[in-house]
Amino acid sequence: HYTLWQAGIHHRDVSCENLIYYMTDEGVMGVLNDFDLASVRGDGQSGNERTGTIPFMVLELLREDGQSGRVEHIYRHNLELFIWVFIWIC
Repeated sequence: HYTLWQAGIHHRDVSCENLIYYMTDEGVMGVLNDFDLASVRGDGQSGNERTGTIPFMVLELLREDGQSGRVEHIYRHNLELFIWVFIWIC
């Protein structure tokens, strides 16, 4: 995920349905899939444009500033998405 973010690809829809895993000889390998809501740095998207799955959305983007597009999507937002997924799984 971080490698994609550094390359300018922002997934923006981390959810249980978009995470898969499989076993390898070294252990468990996790994969983030379904990039239909992803954005590319510099494409002009911000705020609630093309966000994601409601139960896993970032709180800051659900507030008035986020809904009006005045909040820049930053890496911390995607980390929050992972936290919501982990809470949901538990």
